[in-house]
Amino acid sequence: MKFLLFLTIIIAPLAYQSTVQNTSADTTDLQTYVQDNPPFTPSPDPDRFVFYRRGGFMQYSTSNSILINDDFSLNLTAVRPIVWWTLHHITLTYSWWTSDDQTNWQLIPNNKTGNLKIDSSKTGTKYYQAKATYTIDNKVIFNPYYSKIIKVVINKKPIDTEDLSINTSSPYLLNINSSLLDNIIYATGFRKPEEATDPIVWSTSDDNLARVNSKGEITPVSDKNSGDVLIQALVKNSINKESKVAQKEIRVGGGLDDINAKLGEDVTFKVQGLSTDNRDSSNDISVIWAKKIPGVKKWQNINNADKMSLTIKNIDSHLDGTLYHATFSLKGKSFNTNDAQLTISDSNVGINNHIENISHSNGPLDTPNNLTNIIENDKLNYKLHLSNANKTSLKEETLVIPLPPQVDVKKITIDGQNVEPHYQTENFQKRNLSINLNQFKNKSELDCNINLQVNTISNNASFKSTPSIYGKNADNTSYHNNGKPIEFHFITNTLKHTVHDISFNSVHPFNMESLIYRSSETNAPNNIIDFTDDRRKFSPVKIMVEQEYSFYDLFSDTYLPATLQMYDATNNTSQDILHNPVLIATSADNQKLHYLNWNKNEGLLLKLQPGPISVGTYRTQLNWTFIEST
Repeated sequence: MKFLLFLTIIIAPLAYQSTVQNTSADTTDLQTYVQDNPPFTPSPDPDRFVFYRRGGFMQYSTSNSILINDDFSLNLTAVRPIVWWTLHHITLTYSWWTSDDQTNWQLIPNNKTGNLKIDSSKTGTKYYQAKATYTIDNKVIFNPYYSKIIKVVINKKPIDTEDLSINTSSPYLLNINSSLLDNIIYATGFRKPEEATDPIVWSTSDDNLARVNSKGEITPVSDKNSGDVLIQALVKNSINKESKVAQKEIRVGGGLDDINAKLGEDVTFKVQGLSTDNRDSSNDISVIWAKKIPGVKKWQNINNADKMSLTIKNIDSHLDGTLYHATFSLKGKSFNTNDAQLTISDSNVGINNHIENISHSNGPLDTPNNLTNIIENDKLNYKLHLSNANKTSLKEETLVIPLPPQVDVKKITIDGQNVEPHYQTENFQKRNLSINLNQFKNKSELDCNINLQVNTISNNASFKSTPSIYGKNADNTSYHNNGKPIEFHFITNTLKHTVHDISFNSVHPFNMESLIYRSSETNAPNNIIDFTDDRRKFSPVKIMVEQEYSFYDLFSDTYLPATLQMYDATNNTSQDILHNPVLIATSADNQKLHYLNWNKNEGLLLKLQPGPISVGTYRTQLNWTFIEST
């Protein structure tokens, strides 16, 4: 694939970069008071029930190992308790100190944010500590929060990662759209040895559910998308060239899960993603549970003493299909959990269902009830086993299976007999496949196979299908039962890229025969190329670039005496790219592409040649080529 780019004395670079660190924990001797000078006793970790009742610093790294001249920053995020008077505008200010020996400390000037760029120009060990202060109209409203001491070791040579694991600050990520919630959890990488220098690259198994940035911050994509997603950490070693991968599954949702139960059972809806500790006795926070019974338009409040869960005892059939949610309120502001449905089975007829991707049978993330990375032309097999525990004949049975619009039904068989498909409803969101089972009424068990083929996938999408069976008991009373939800996750299987403009520092006559660097906004951590990598198989990708012609100013009809050269800082080499395709980068096998960038002293730089320089706007054309291994 070739990409043409027109630039004004500018061009585009790339290189893989990440700023994620290891973490070690030390929670002894925690601070609860104001302190004047470092080293500070660190504050306790934040604590929350619904909202934060104790502030502090969110999960972060306390031990970091990098290479000399790496572009690296420390990133801290402080949170505070929410009480009614802090709903007004407040100011958060950070202060940073540094030390060579953890005894003598110096205040770092001109930095009031939680992000601190580290000077990595010299090898050695440095220590850092931060303070977070909240104010309203310049008046401090909480005691300051103090970070743990953070160590940064700057190494001359790379150190490989031998083992990699990850942890997340919570197994559940809320996707509720509310200003009262931060909707962020944090992933942290643990490497052995701790001194390993290569960066961690973060990714998720489904970008429709959650995204993770280079700091390990995980955020939901939409309050409409819920499900399970894998958080993945990848390290590519510099010395032995091996890749280390670690994964952890989290759940994304609105706080409540649907429940399937039988008549007479007790069921409990539990709010997830928030602390289950009821020690938060703040009278400012109210939690009201409500239900909406099928056929009733209005929601009905439920008397319930437990804020975080709702238990319904000895359920009966009139609650079948009832929706439940909880509303959390604080001084006029509120949010709801998602609506969770209670489905009651009053029939002995059971449904055992699962699905498999025949075209991609070894998908590492697939389960019998969850298919990931489904692409165009995949062949799927949806299997259902219907059984009657009493071994009596099925009577007036209808099987209904919601199907996503991305699939076509190719064949249906029941106990080996072909059946024609019929649809109850059909729209852009779903199709309800309906199968009449009356012809099989003399059987107490049935096997149903549905062969599906995936059609065009224009966008990544997810779909949940819960099959249901409807019919009558021997006394002609109606009943129905649900099978297990089946989740489909479709991807486009494409690699897309966005190339950003690049600018160089000013060229002056006294710069003759010198090297012109790119301006700071086009260097790491800012990206030159952003990728949307929705491929199922992450094959290696080679990226090459060529300068089509010399820099030329159309207005003055003059050429700039300069060439673009590709600089490799590691090997201290350079290559002229004029009429010469040059390899920029090669991704590793099974490496998902996220972004590409360069540090100041590497990548495409402008080399001036002898000759007169005229004022003007000079342009050239770059040919970008992306070659994916097959």
